[in-house]
Amino acid sequence: MKKFLIVLVFFNLNFIYSQSLRLLWWNIENFFDTKDDPKKDDTILTIYQYENKLNDISEKLRKINADIAGIAEIENIEILKELAYESGYPFYYLIEGNDPRGIDIALISKWEIDYKTHKDQPTPYKENFYYKFSRDCPEGSFYFNGEKIFLLLNHLKANYKEDSISNKKRTAQIKGILDIISVIYKNNNNKPNIIVMGDLNSLRYTDQLNILEKSGLIILNYLYPEEKIYTIKINNKKRDIDYFIMNKPLFDKIKIKKLQSYNKDDFNKISDHYPICLEFDFKKK
Repeated sequence: MKKFLIVLVFFNLNFIYSQSLRLLWWNIENFFDTKDDPKKDDTILTIYQYENKLNDISEKLRKINADIAGIAEIENIEILKELAYESGYPFYYLIEGNDPRGIDIALISKWEIDYKTHKDQPTPYKENFYYKFSRDCPEGSFYFNGEKIFLLLNHLKANYKEDSISNKKRTAQIKGILDIISVIYKNNNNKPNIIVMGDLNSLRYTDQLNILEKSGLIILNYLYPEEKIYTIKINNKKRDIDYFIMNKPLFDKIKIKKLQSYNKDDFNKISDHYPICLEFDFKKK
């Protein structure tokens, strides 16, 4: 019996400290349901369109097999519940945000996560002191290999039909993200592990990304050539506007196994964005 117990403990310890974490971000583009919501400027899909989109997305999610996936542009919790079930994820989270079309940010996961909204977080700029996140910046937290990790999910103001203040709105939301990060630091003895992930609707080295980088955050996309990990094509040019970003305390603890964009033609029929996956281990202490 003693020999059996020793072997069992060794196996469990090896499992805990050798397993890597796979995170996915994907803007799945306009995943609406088949019903009209009079409170939203939503799109109504046919049953055929809905089922095809559900099947296409869930098939890709099963193949990618991330531990946790952040999702943008999904209309409601009912769609997410069905998507999570079809994709093999027992836990799913969505809190309705501020978007007038009703496209929300969501999370699906293989394990339970603490999840909360920041949709009422002020992100003021000169012309609108009462401005808030255009969708939300939900926060998730969980323990992995004994370390608590915070996730901040984002879908910033789009460039579509760009108006004169869209850039200001994105910058204001970037500063809102930093405000949330400051609170996380304050509440966690200044040593939290933070990952910012999402569609920032901002190209590399623009004002928004420069603000994040100057704050001390590590933009993981910058470690790779853009033509390798692009997540969208703009005027037929390969660009990445979907990012994984870490604070330095976490970056110093981990070893990146890969940052991969699934920028293949078979994803084009699903969304105008390609999913991007981060996989990492914690370094041995």
